[in-house]
Amino acid sequence: MENQEKNPYSLFSASIFKDWKENGVKYVKLVELESYQAVQFFELIPNSEIPDEAETIYHIDSEDVADLLLPAKNVKFLVHDIYLEGEE
Repeated sequence: MENQEKNPYSLFSASIFKDWKENGVKYVKLVELESYQAVQFFELIPNSEIPDEAETIYHIDSEDVADLLLPAKNVKFLVHDIYLEGEE
């Protein structure tokens, strides 16, 4: 029996971005998560149009979303597996 918990996040990738666009995602919410060892983590939530405090909404076609695909040493953009269920 294995007691390890699976990490529920995937790193945002070009294939996730393409899939979201093909499946009608219009907006992406950027939510700041906790930092860990000098790395800042952000969660991307598709089709979320209402920002809470300190959150940002980007249109899926904006340059800002495409820029999230660029590698950065101290910043990681993550997508929870619940938003990837249609992929495989």
